[in-house]
Amino acid sequence: MDIERTQIGDKVVLHVAGRMDAESAVHFEDQCESCMSEGFTSIVADLGDLIYVSSMGLGAIVRMAKKLQDKGGELRICCLTGLVRQLFEITKLNRVFPAHDSVESALMKS
Repeated sequence: MDIERTQIGDKVVLHVAGRMDAESAVHFEDQCESCMSEGFTSIVADLGDLIYVSSMGLGAIVRMAKKLQDKGGELRICCLTGLVRQLFEITKLNRVFPAHDSVESALMKS
């Protein structure tokens, strides 16, 4: 799994590509923790190039969202496709994380 980080204003976009499984989910959490330690509380996870996510990956996303929420921020998810979108629908996480169609829409203030 590759994660590319981009700062846009007071938010960080993490472009996640590849497979998020038990091993790589830790990398996602580390990236989020790093952003939080630098003072960012709004993170956009661009999952457009994520082709697979395991239960451990979903758990990592939920844990990071909870940590951000506890700090008064949020984790926004965008660009869900294919199997990853189906998993968010099956697990009902699409109700927890309103999916944004683009990075731009996820960056807009709600």
